[in-house]
Amino acid sequence: MAELVYIGIAPHDPTLPHQVANADAGHPVFRRIRDDYERVRTSLAKAQPDLLVMVSGDHFNQWFYNNIPTFAVGKSRRSEGPFQWEREVYGLGPYKAPGHHDFGRYLLEALLSRQFDLAASDDYRIDHGFTVPLQALRPEQDIPVVPLWANVLVPPLPPGQRYFELGVALREAIAAAPGDLRVAVLATGHMTNSVGGPAMDRFTREPVTAWDLRTWELFTNGRVDDLLPECTWDKLYEQGNGTPGFLVHLVAWGAARGAVPSWCDLTSSPASFVNTFLEWEQETITQGGPR
Repeated sequence: MAELVYIGIAPHDPTLPHQVANADAGHPVFRRIRDDYERVRTSLAKAQPDLLVMVSGDHFNQWFYNNIPTFAVGKSRRSEGPFQWEREVYGLGPYKAPGHHDFGRYLLEALLSRQFDLAASDDYRIDHGFTVPLQALRPEQDIPVVPLWANVLVPPLPPGQRYFELGVALREAIAAAPGDLRVAVLATGHMTNSVGGPAMDRFTREPVTAWDLRTWELFTNGRVDDLLPECTWDKLYEQGNGTPGFLVHLVAWGAARGAVPSWCDLTSSPASFVNTFLEWEQETITQGGPR
């Protein structure tokens, strides 16, 4: 059977690659973010995965209002991105990794059997939500990537409990998969975040909010039953129009069965949105029991 060997969370802000590349000349927070990316990259390499299941939202690139699925899995033989406009606007480089059609098809069937009605695609590109973390964490572009999209933009959305349960089902599906694949799960979302509105620069005045601090404390201490009821579209959207992106964190948390992470770091400053890094190494994954 396949084995879940690593779970990680890292940010995907498309301005970060430039800021991190020039960290020595910029705000000190970007040196810390650079170090955090490097720590997660090293841990991922140490885990020696054969396959990456990457969980992210989409930013109206692959999906739009007329066809956005709640959850979807990619089963192409390649996972490439980002979209051309993202390369032009943010200066992002290309990411061209293999896909894994057989595992993507298996994951679709396994999650359907676990009561998750996923959409699926054989024809897709992955946007910066995937490629920014992947460029930092696996720049070799050599490990097959199976994307798992979670809608965090277009209401109505399921409650946070459902995203957590998707992570639990993902873990079960990996454990039941045929073969001896070593599988890592990577996820990327947001804490407080607002894009394109009057609150977009709030972090320059309030780098970390009371919501961030409370949510981080509950999340990093495994307090599943306290946090999940607070993770609804309305409650998250109140914190900023991008804050429902936090729901992606819950998929990784479910895959860890609510375990306390092996390591985590939260950065905040007037120079960047709140950024989170977390990892669950194999021993933590194995010991993390049901809540």
